[in-house]
Amino acid sequence: MCGKKIITMIQTQKKAGRFNIYINDKYAFPVSENVLIKYRLHKGQELDENLIEEIKLADDISKGYNAALNYLSYQLRTRKEVEDKLRSLNIHEDYIPEIINKLIDLDLINDKNYAESYVRTMMNTSDKGPKVIKLNLLKKGVDDNIAEDALILYTDKLQVEKGVTLAEKLANRYNHDSYRNKQNKIKQSLLTKGFSYDIIDTIIQELDLIFDDDTEREILLEKANKLWSRYDNLDIKKRKFKIQQALFKQGFSFSDITSALNEIEDTNI
Repeated sequence: MCGKKIITMIQTQKKAGRFNIYINDKYAFPVSENVLIKYRLHKGQELDENLIEEIKLADDISKGYNAALNYLSYQLRTRKEVEDKLRSLNIHEDYIPEIINKLIDLDLINDKNYAESYVRTMMNTSDKGPKVIKLNLLKKGVDDNIAEDALILYTDKLQVEKGVTLAEKLANRYNHDSYRNKQNKIKQSLLTKGFSYDIIDTIIQELDLIFDDDTEREILLEKANKLWSRYDNLDIKKRKFKIQQALFKQGFSFSDITSALNEIEDTNI
């Protein structure tokens, strides 16, 4: 018996599916149920150093694999997400490729399926355009070509429908802006959401914003009066210049601004 390494006890851990292996009456290492079965470990079995190292390696891979399965049980994940998760659990870098390849073989990791599912979800539940959706996919480690292929699902027609709904909400939000400023803000918001310039042009046409002289004049006078009060400490020339600058930046025409200021000045004489 001298020098021999004999399994003297196999103890069940509190954690389900885990066992402690004792060699020569001393704790040696833990194993999963899968490893226990694979190597047919049993009391009285003799092990050599090479086999012990092989069992330990198999158990490390088994732990990583089970951790990955648990991570995947909640929702679809990309290959990169699973790799990052395994690293965060301190799974040895050398073991990760074997775990990932096994999961790919079982179709539990499939970046193509993930990308298509993600695109469907985003286009049905969010106000994001294709560019933002693609950027999110790339951040999750999805290949550029796979992301592009998945985005075919998000047709131009669907983009326009989604964009018009969003643009209508934005038009209400910017209801107290000049016509030009309202249109520019809507375009910029759509661009930020990830829609292309061509789709945005179509959305604006579909939105059919109507320029109304009376409404534009009313908004202009409201803003001009507020600015007139704000700059009441300046002489009339500087005061009008400051107001002209501010209103021009807000999208009003120079001639309309001049007319409004003349009206306000006459009223306040």
